[in-house]
Amino acid sequence: MLSATGSAIIGSVHTAGRAMLLLLASGWRLSCLRMSWRQLVRQLDMAAVGSLMVLALIAALTGMILVMQTAPTLEPYGAIDAIGAIVGASFMREMAPLWAAIIVLARVGSAMAAELGTMVVNEEVEALEVMDIDPLRYLVVPRLLALMVAVPILALVANLVGLMGGAFVAEAQFGVPYSEFFNGAAMILSGWDLFGSQLKALVFAVIIAIIACDQGLNCRGGAEGVGRCTTNTVRLSVVFVLVADLILTSFLSIGGSVL
Repeated sequence: MLSATGSAIIGSVHTAGRAMLLLLASGWRLSCLRMSWRQLVRQLDMAAVGSLMVLALIAALTGMILVMQTAPTLEPYGAIDAIGAIVGASFMREMAPLWAAIIVLARVGSAMAAELGTMVVNEEVEALEVMDIDPLRYLVVPRLLALMVAVPILALVANLVGLMGGAFVAEAQFGVPYSEFFNGAAMILSGWDLFGSQLKALVFAVIIAIIACDQGLNCRGGAEGVGRCTTNTVRLSVVFVLVADLILTSFLSIGGSVL
């Protein structure tokens, strides 16, 4: 029992260190703008365009549900006009970047890990090295940059659609005018909240891309290994995204109070 626990801890530390080294190596290649642009366009299409509809649907439904759950609690106190502020703050500060990250890690991160894992199992990565093609430049950097662009954009879309969904239910079911709903959101939100939302989305994108690429490139064990690295990608991404969200929320709260 103790030996298994120690092995698990050592394995986790090893994986984290390996992922950090991959991030540093990819960051260096990204700073030199050395990448496959065709791969970048393909990854952008898969990450941003492919995730847009499902994210918009989930964000709209979440905004509607949030209003339906919150408004009946506010009505007895005559505070129904605060519903726009509550929904706006909830989405911009937490829900939008988290929903964008969760959709991307479940849909794109797992696909990245499976694709790279299959390439490793089929020895395609070794073939790239034989042809003197840097696997990090060709495979990792386009995926990293694509998520760094896509996730912040998706977070903006989630903010907009979530507010629109909430405003629709607030007006249709509780009689809150659209103007009052959006004015309430605008009063409580600031540029710092938008900066924090985009910063979270960017950090989440880096976490998902690096974990997916690390798991895929270190896949072993044939088809079973591909399934295992895909599962590990989703599991690790969820954990580290939530840990990063906690840390960033703490720092952003301190920065917001100072400003």
